[in-house]
Amino acid sequence: MAADFFFINPTFTIQSLKPVAVFKWQRLGNPEVQYAIAAEEQYLNFHLFMLNNIRHTQASQISQPPYVYELGLSVRAGAVKAAVLIAASIVEAALRALAEARGYPLNENPLRRTFGNVIRAWEVNKAPRNEVAAIWANVKAMHEVRNFVHLHKAAHDLEAEWGKVLQSEEALLQGALNAIEHVAHIGV
Repeated sequence: MAADFFFINPTFTIQSLKPVAVFKWQRLGNPEVQYAIAAEEQYLNFHLFMLNNIRHTQASQISQPPYVYELGLSVRAGAVKAAVLIAASIVEAALRALAEARGYPLNENPLRRTFGNVIRAWEVNKAPRNEVAAIWANVKAMHEVRNFVHLHKAAHDLEAEWGKVLQSEEALLQGALNAIEHVAHIGV
């Protein structure tokens, strides 16, 4: 089915990288990671803007649309999963930088410092450390949704089904944003 796409609100302000990297993420003490996170956060904000503002109508009818619909169904679920993937990358990078600076138990091989490895470093006896306890359920949810990129695994997981993703869209996205803001305030 062909459709024309447009933004209900076409204006978006892209935040500069430097203030986000230098001020928001300063507690990481790692400028390279701070700038990498700032770039991803900049795109995440744009991605969420698109998700919230994109609409579609009948192809070739954009000047006088017979209908205006939000993005929906499996396409919207894909956009939600992409947003969670980006947010998870931000949280993973920040928690890894902090864990490395604090000497938490990570895999000796930096190539094996996966999100799961970083998560385990922030646990003591399978319980989250105090600094992350308030967002731990969000971190675990992001890790689970992020793993839906493994489509063979996702095909056999009822939680990965697009309808389930849409049912939990608000909780997933808000939880991801809360986790980002929380982690930005943790210091070395």
